[in-house]
Amino acid sequence: MPSRRAFLAAIGTGVAGGLAGCIDGSGGAPSPGSDESTEWPVRNYDRYGTASVPDAAVPRSEPGERFSTPLDGTPRERPIVAGGRVFQPTWAGIEALNAESGEKLWTYPEGSDEGASFYPSPAVHDGTAYVGTESGFVALDTEDGEERWRVETDGRVTASPVPGPEWDALYVGTGYGEVLRVAPDGDVEWRTSVYGEVTHLVAAQIAGVTAATSGGELFNLYDGRGLWRQKVPGKVTAVAGQTGNDLFVATFGGGVLKLRTAAHAGRVAWHAENGPVADGALVLADGAVFGGDLSGIHRLDAGDGTLGWELGDDTYSVAAAGDTLYTGTDGAVVARRLSGGTGVGGARVNAERFRYGVGEEASVMGVTPADGALFVGVSDRGDGEERLVALE
Repeated sequence: MPSRRAFLAAIGTGVAGGLAGCIDGSGGAPSPGSDESTEWPVRNYDRYGTASVPDAAVPRSEPGERFSTPLDGTPRERPIVAGGRVFQPTWAGIEALNAESGEKLWTYPEGSDEGASFYPSPAVHDGTAYVGTESGFVALDTEDGEERWRVETDGRVTASPVPGPEWDALYVGTGYGEVLRVAPDGDVEWRTSVYGEVTHLVAAQIAGVTAATSGGELFNLYDGRGLWRQKVPGKVTAVAGQTGNDLFVATFGGGVLKLRTAAHAGRVAWHAENGPVADGALVLADGAVFGGDLSGIHRLDAGDGTLGWELGDDTYSVAAAGDTLYTGTDGAVVARRLSGGTGVGGARVNAERFRYGVGEEASVMGVTPADGALFVGVSDRGDGEERLVALE
């Protein structure tokens, strides 16, 4: 019988590839997930950036702790879960832990290396973690954190890497507007430049990648050449795509837009001017687009952008699994029904499934549903203890 780690590694790509891009994998109302072995291999789950795992079995009622492990640095962005390990980006580096026990395994770079401080969430596949740093793009052995290869970049890597179909290559973007396509062996297949810092990447089409920038533009690239370019009303803070050539784009101060791609070349299908900033992720699930900011969680209809509901307050991270939306806030992890319960607008009942407290002066900076648990990066301003918590 294969080991648990081997089983996770074997199914990871199949789960991501089979469900990628679907707003509603069931074709009807979402149902609770039943698979306790799902992975979350890239920042927003898949190359489409959907931030939703329809079949993941994670807590839907008040959970207990699988573990709580101190971190060396303040957590930033969400943890990645793959191959039985958790990879938490912090200001100290990429900290790797055992997903079952929380045992600390290694940190990249080592404590004596002061050459880097910015670490977006890595991409992890087949025993390799692909990591962006201040000066390059590196591949690490997930067993011990040792470098396998390094590609020097023009400035620091600012956008978490995303894979192409079947992980045939990785796309990476930098603060100076450089976009690279890198083969799994470290060979740079092409480099090109766009205008402005690259904030997000999605590979929603069969070939190529879409790069979003801090200057409020999206560039669709194929083989290093631009296919189309679209201006949006503000810095791009999140992007997600779906099959059928649609992109959903959140901006800073400019709302959320739906863009038609392929032959439509980025044409705007709708614009929800009061949509959330959604810093980091938009969730595509249940025929809707979910995003959070300091005013709470918003549900927008994916078809026309109308507001379904708005709930909660400060929100730092958002992800979906099965029929549940998970958010990181000040002091708690909150699980809500994707439907938002019953009611009109923000006046709703039966919306929450649970609210798990992490401390009055703590903030949940990242939530990741995978491996039968909810992995949570916690920054505590009270006692100063930064930690990774797994809830099950």
